[in-house]
Amino acid sequence: MELKLPQELFGNSMVSVIEHIHFDKMENELYLNTFSALKENGYIVADSFNDPLWTMPCKIKANDFHLVFDLDIYRDLNVAVKAFITLRRSSGVSAHKCYDEVQLLKIAIRFSNGLKQSNKVKDKLVSMSEPRAYSFSNVLKNFISFFPCEQGEELQRICDTVPFATYGNRDLPHFHDVLVFNDIVNDFFQTKPFEETLKYMPIMFWWLITNILPQRPTELLLMNIDCLELRTDGSMGLKVPRIKNESDSPDRVVQYDSIQIDSKTYQLISFYKVKLIQFGIEDDYLFPRDLYQLFRKRPKRQAFNRMTLYNFDVLLQEFYNEVVEGIYSETNIEKIKPGDTRHFAIINMFLQGFNMLSIARMAGHDVIATQDNYYSHAEHFSQSYVFILAQKMLERKISDTMPEGFIGWRRDTYDRGKIYNHHDTLKMVKVDFGYCMERKEIFPSSCVEDCRVCSKYVFKPAIDKYEEGVEWLQNYASVLNQRMNEVHLIMKEHCRSSLLSNHPASDEISKTNSMKLVKCMDQKAIIDSILMEEDRYD
Repeated sequence: MELKLPQELFGNSMVSVIEHIHFDKMENELYLNTFSALKENGYIVADSFNDPLWTMPCKIKANDFHLVFDLDIYRDLNVAVKAFITLRRSSGVSAHKCYDEVQLLKIAIRFSNGLKQSNKVKDKLVSMSEPRAYSFSNVLKNFISFFPCEQGEELQRICDTVPFATYGNRDLPHFHDVLVFNDIVNDFFQTKPFEETLKYMPIMFWWLITNILPQRPTELLLMNIDCLELRTDGSMGLKVPRIKNESDSPDRVVQYDSIQIDSKTYQLISFYKVKLIQFGIEDDYLFPRDLYQLFRKRPKRQAFNRMTLYNFDVLLQEFYNEVVEGIYSETNIEKIKPGDTRHFAIINMFLQGFNMLSIARMAGHDVIATQDNYYSHAEHFSQSYVFILAQKMLERKISDTMPEGFIGWRRDTYDRGKIYNHHDTLKMVKVDFGYCMERKEIFPSSCVEDCRVCSKYVFKPAIDKYEEGVEWLQNYASVLNQRMNEVHLIMKEHCRSSLLSNHPASDEISKTNSMKLVKCMDQKAIIDSILMEEDRYD
């Protein structure tokens, strides 16, 4: 097994040296010393290396992972798995991953009769899902390189046949269901008394912050109670946690970035903090364990002083049950998962013209190519946004609650007004297949490029020109749709190209393309709303 070991170079300078390690039960000083160091620093909780149960605390996930080494009939392998996991943890593998690798190795060892029946491993791989089989084969190959065995070459060959796991794009909820959830969140927290909403305040802050900032749920739950700051220039900031991996080390470092927020958000968090104190809840975290436990019928003991991701999952499910379905009677919408909002924020940044490096940096992606997964979502969400906006125009609703963070722009819907009769049209300017509501004294100086995309346009063709007029609208809707697709493609290629992304005018080009996309979306929504009204929307 290849293992990166940090070594001091000059003074405080460190360098990682790759060494090939093989298990030897007669020379276990390396494993014992490494175990002792991990135990001393709190990465492993156990009396000794020989204990059958090790606990690996994880402050990031606010969880303790219990690793059970119970391969009693395969004693040498049991010791080898312990040594393997000890070295893996010391080299920077997370506690959660170490737990998972122990589980997979125990399955492999038991199914293969102590790695002696390679055909059993092959059968097990066939029964697994593609991602799980890939993880299984990777762990087993790594372990075999550490613990050479008689069937090692055959097991290696079998593992090499497992294809790379293709995870595909993450499935996100339908855009309409997201907007329904957003409307409910806005109404619930703005109209209900605080005592009724206190239980769900973490849901509101999750929705408020992570729809704009691409933050992982585990990072959000690490937010400190003193997260607010007043800057010297009078602006207000929010200190948000970022999890950074220390190279070749078991450490996970939490750093804090400061982002600017508006006064409303600042006041909202301040009010929430005061209310926590009034309820007798004081802690270092913005989402303390005691707040969650306050609303449990049977509070359970937890090792950490803040909400865990499991707690948040439970709270979100209760919000759907008690609020979305119970109060607002929305029983058929697709549920949003805690990690979805981070994806919404990334899509939002892409559609606003942020360059790839900025998105990767904000999202905490180590590989820039990771952004590829969001392009198809961005196109789908743009089309869905146009459809929803067209419906709102048709229904003459004012969309003051459209979120700034989601897809990126707060809109005022275009109220196309009442159905105009012949008397009304006598006061209007006659244009193609209808009328213009603009004042005659300033027409056409205020005109846009085409009547079809103007909020002052009234579609009212003569009876014998009706079909021609509908086709005239549909043709331009198709043109705008093509323009949207072209701008999406340009933005996508711009982000992918390192040459374009590093161009001095890269940010300006991205913003220009973003504005073009917004314009096309607005214009198509106007035409689509007319077609919907005429029951000719395709």
